[in-house]
Amino acid sequence: MNIRKVNENDIKAIGTIYVKAFGHHESFVEYCKGFGEYINFCVKQNYAFVTENEKEICGVVLGYEKPDLFDGRNVYIDLLAVLPEYQCKGCGKALVAAIEKVAIGNGMKEVTLRTACYMDAFHIYNHWGFKDSREDQRYMFRRIKEDEK
Repeated sequence: MNIRKVNENDIKAIGTIYVKAFGHHESFVEYCKGFGEYINFCVKQNYAFVTENEKEICGVVLGYEKPDLFDGRNVYIDLLAVLPEYQCKGCGKALVAAIEKVAIGNGMKEVTLRTACYMDAFHIYNHWGFKDSREDQRYMFRRIKEDEK
């Protein structure tokens, strides 16, 4: 397995990984109009990595810096996805380690992520040393302008 930074040519493969890892319908990524822009944002932040074997990209991690009241800033892992056939083989852990290496180099003391306690990922992250903050947050929004038709 090789870990490298994401480039523009990886967007379609990252979409495929996202769909397969999370069980979404294939048209999900096309539905998300800002998917490519989101990936490029993480690339510009320097927190976007893929893992690949000789033939294909098999995992992705995307993150970005966030302000933090206590530490000044931290890195938020927004997406970690690995193709099902590569799960439980160290790909995800290696991707998180790649983000942590950059974060440490940028003087950060914390990497954060969000998952629900009823998901398998919660137990995996806990096994990797992530701590449960015991907070249950929900993101809320209100549309203030309808899309033009």
